[in-house]
Formats: sequence, C-alpha cells, structure tokens
Amino acid sequence: MARVESPRDLARARQRPPGRVCAGLVALALVLAASERAASERHDAGGVASTGCRAGSLPAANGERHELDGRAYLLDAPTAPADRPLPLVLAFHGFRSNPADLRGGTGLSELARTEGLVAVYPEGHDGVALLGTTGRGWDLRPEQTRDRDFVRALLDRLEGERCIDRTRIFATGMSNGGFFSSLLGCQLADRLAAVAPVAGALDLGDCRAARPVPILLMYGSRDPIVSPEMVDGAVAWWAEHNGCHASAPSDGCTRWSGCVADVVACKGGQGHMWPFDATDRIWRFFASRSSPTEGSK
Repeated sequence: MARVESPRDLARARQRPPGRVCAGLVALALVLAASERAASERHDAGGVASTGCRAGSLPAANGERHELDGRAYLLDAPTAPADRPLPLVLAFHGFRSNPADLRGGTGLSELARTEGLVAVYPEGHDGVALLGTTGRGWDLRPEQTRDRDFVRALLDRLEGERCIDRTRIFATGMSNGGFFSSLLGCQLADRLAAVAPVAGALDLGDCRAARPVPILLMYGSRDPIVSPEMVDGAVAWWAEHNGCHASAPSDGCTRWSGCVADVVACKGGQGHMWPFDATDRIWRFFASRSSPTEGSK
C-alpha cells in the first residue's frame, strides 16, 4: 500500500530548501529523458533510416492533402523527433471510392497518433474497368505496372520528406484496394515488409516476387461483391508462393506453418466490409514484422 503523507510530512516538505527541490526535479527529468531515449533506441533497433531523417522535429499531420503526379494522397503522422524512423502504412481505397472515405472508415488516423506511425492514403487512377463499369481504382493484374510505379515514386518522396524506417513499410487496402495491396506484395516485395488485403485478393498467377512477403488476408463468407472463393484462390497462391505446408486454426483465423514468410487468412461471416477488428488485427500483424533488407530503388 502506498504511504499516505501526514500534515507534518507536508510541512517538512514545504520547508525544504528550493535549491534541493529544483535539483531533485532536474535529476528526475534526466532519468525520464534517459529512459525515453533508451525506449526509442530499443524501438528503432535494426531499422533502416530513410534519407528524410535529420536533426530537429517533425510536426504532426492530420489528414494533410498532398499531390504527386496528378494524384492526391492524405497523410497522418504524429509529432516526432526527425531522427526517429517511424513505420509507414499505405492504405488503398476501394473502387470508385476515395482516400477520405477509407481514412474515415478504418481508424488508421487514430492509430497513427497512438502507435507512432505514418499512415498514407493514396488516390487511384481513373478509367479502371471493374464490375461492368469504369471508375477510379487500382491495378489488379501482375502485368499492370502503372500503379506500382506510382507507389514506388510515392515511397521515394515520403522517405525523403519524413523519417521512415525502410524495413517497416506496409500496405493494406479495402476491396479493389485490397486486390492492389496483395498485388504490391508481389510487385514491390523489395520495399514492403508485409501486406494485409481486406475484402479483396486473387490468384496472382505467374507473378514472382523478389522475396516471400508476409500476408494477412481478411474477407467474408457472405461477401456478394468479392466471392470468398476468389480470395480462397489468393490464399492458396500465397501459401504456395511462401513455401507453406500445413494449416491450422489460430486466434479465429487460419495460419499456415513451415512458411518462409507468414500466411494468415481470416474468413469471417461478414459481407463486403471492413470488419470492426480489422485495423487492430492488421496493426498487430504488421508491428511484429520488418523487411530483412533495406530495399532498393
């Protein structure tokens, strides 16, 4: 039980010389600062700092709008020392949707603040043919490279402007954005540490990644837009691509064993939606992983 100070104790405390009190406060501040530095060093151990890391500090970003090559992207980031490399999460919107809707529906902006990460929501390109119509969206097939090249250029910019840990760059997305994040796991394996498509992924055929990439797939058995059988095909592709063997239930999902890089599939009973626990589960999956290489440009 904590000791309760008596009135006599409080009186004695008020009589202590101011210099002694100030010295104690300074000592306490130094201890706390040292602890914070040690925690930061442990957090960043093994990371690779981007070219944007420098002295000083970086201000918070709260849904800031930027443009690159005629496309918009939104940015969330916490206030942080400019020499501390932070993880980066790319989040891709669905077909005929936009970055603001995805940002508002996932809670990634709050996660950026509480977990100390940079979240970026890029905009797709117009003219994507899907579901019998056309609109703004993302590439689906390995032979399509327009969006891959855009994301590579976006990463180059972000790594130059902010302090990013190049071994902790991740991608997720909803629906068409989920298809694209899965595709990027193959096309940009040299830059991504892990991917987590939601409600969208397919068999990537003869796509060959630079290395196996960990993947978490979340989808619904009652999805009327993206059939669960289609995503099942993607799960099978990734399990083979990552050299997996047997599978078994784990934490409400299916986890494969013997993989060079993890494959986890979470098939729930939902329809075409971002599950309520998706953001937390995705971040827990990302947070324990990093790329084994610095990545190339």
